[in-house]
Amino acid sequence: MSAEIWREASTVPSSLPPSARPPEAVRSTLNLTWSGASHALVEPARPADSNKGMYGHVLVVGGARGKSGAPAMASLAALRTGAGLVTAAVVASILPSVAAITPELMTAVLPEGPGGEVTGENLDYDQLLEKKTVLAIGPGLGQHPSTEKFLLDLLDKTSLPAVLDADALNILAQHPEKIDGQTRTMVLTPHPGEMARLAGISTKEVQANRESLARDFATRHHVTLVLKGWRTLVAHPDGAMAINTTGNPGMAKGGSGDILTGIVAAIIAQYSDQVADAVNAAVYLHGLAADIAVREQDEHTLLATDTISHLWKAFRFRPQDPAGYTWLQGLPKHLSTQCTEA
Repeated sequence: MSAEIWREASTVPSSLPPSARPPEAVRSTLNLTWSGASHALVEPARPADSNKGMYGHVLVVGGARGKSGAPAMASLAALRTGAGLVTAAVVASILPSVAAITPELMTAVLPEGPGGEVTGENLDYDQLLEKKTVLAIGPGLGQHPSTEKFLLDLLDKTSLPAVLDADALNILAQHPEKIDGQTRTMVLTPHPGEMARLAGISTKEVQANRESLARDFATRHHVTLVLKGWRTLVAHPDGAMAINTTGNPGMAKGGSGDILTGIVAAIIAQYSDQVADAVNAAVYLHGLAADIAVREQDEHTLLATDTISHLWKAFRFRPQDPAGYTWLQGLPKHLSTQCTEA
């Protein structure tokens, strides 16, 4: 992938000087689209007669002992992104910590092994899954053999849309036959190391061939694949692929992936009939919120949770400039005020 200016992705008036045009973009020979175009999905106002049942119920599954932060962040992100209801399913020993993230969060208790691992022993799966809309599986889950069995059983017992990250991906890498989105919406959100395990190759090989690898994996397994990193790629089961241009080095901290998991799950819960746009928009909003947040501090000090507190500005931002062109990269200074407008 070459770092060239990709004029085709924006409606740039020819009268504008180069200095007034988007400073960075990407050209590809593999027919990429731009994830930011899907921001339009979340721009319309909600109906006046809205109720929480209209916006889905996300079940966040994870949280072994000592890993309370991951499911807490994913759950909070899902709530902030607009899911009507969010339930965090974690082991009892960390439930108070997870529940304390916000009073709007509901909780469910998962069976706990002697080492604090998640198990499925004597679990009522039907009760756990009742009235849920989307599963977000993996944050803080762990990879204990009992947890592995629990995850595989959970996937077998429901066809609900599933967003899988972190330890869920590492477990699935050992069971590639379970990576199958033919009968359900399945979204995988690996970083390059997790992608290497899923594909059975080295991380170096992943990074050297990101576009082709992502598209091939997504089409072969019938899943949506979010290959994270610099210029995150979103590959869809039908071969379509979007590239994301938001985000910054301040996001290179623990918790960023957990927050993305919650955002993706929440937008799918609200737009279940538009999965491709939902995932594209989620990735774009996540990076954009971080771009907005880092304008108020330094990249070194940015925390993953800072992106959550700036999500509302990302929702209100409009990538289309009044002058008639679209910003592909970063947050233009002269457009920053529109993030705070009603």
